[in-house]
Amino acid sequence: MTGPDTKNVQTYTSGPLKLVILKRDPIPAKAMPSNESWTLVLPTSPIRVCTGEDQEEGVIPRGSLALLMPGFGHTFKRHHPETPFGFTALQMDGPFPEPLVSILQHPPRKWQEQSFAVLRSQSLKQLFGIFTQEIANPEGLQLMTRELFLILLGAELNRLCEKEDRARFPYRLSRSTLQLVLDHMEAHLGAPNSVPEMAKLARCTPDHFIRLFREATSTTPHQYLIERRLQRAVQMLSDGERPLDVAESLGFYDASAFTRAFKRRFGVPPSKYAQEAYDRQFKKN
Repeated sequence: MTGPDTKNVQTYTSGPLKLVILKRDPIPAKAMPSNESWTLVLPTSPIRVCTGEDQEEGVIPRGSLALLMPGFGHTFKRHHPETPFGFTALQMDGPFPEPLVSILQHPPRKWQEQSFAVLRSQSLKQLFGIFTQEIANPEGLQLMTRELFLILLGAELNRLCEKEDRARFPYRLSRSTLQLVLDHMEAHLGAPNSVPEMAKLARCTPDHFIRLFREATSTTPHQYLIERRLQRAVQMLSDGERPLDVAESLGFYDASAFTRAFKRRFGVPPSKYAQEAYDRQFKKN
């Protein structure tokens, strides 16, 4: 366990949990919610939650406990410009015990659409308050206490979710959303096209996005992207571009990686395909 590090920001860790206490904004980088973790946040004043390029997701009222979903790159801003805020935040990395793991793997549709959820439960807020006091205790936190907190947290979240739609696939990618993602991939074939970035377009978590994408297309985002790159490579090679230039422009790691992927898909290396395409064009002319 580690203890406080500055006067305005205090941090404590216990196993997979990290407690951050910010007295007053602005927020230093080390106090921002992790993009990889589930985070419980209790603000001292209303805060605006944003994702991506300043896209507002909603407001967490003063004194309300909220759960931020990972993969959205959340940022906080003052709800009222003249009113500063602080917060207590608990970042949680797995593995999680049941029933918490089931809730986090299959969160309600409403949570995913907004990327966070305000948890209207007084008992959950009290549990959060007791636990964060324990984790900040100089004498340290017992493993049993931590596990008990996670189990109770899961039980209370499960109760809150009983009235929500929480099927294994809470919702499908609509045609318009799927087309938005596919258009984005097509326009950036040579870019990394990270799953978290595409998940933001679909307004769901990265893990859930992969499941929904596979359900809609019968393939994974990565496999789809590679297939589209190879199809574009065929067109570029037919137009006379060099295999090395094609590999670089389409985002392959190097020329050998491109050659392996192309040969596996079409049965010939790109250099031979390019030569055959040139020969066909020459005979045609």
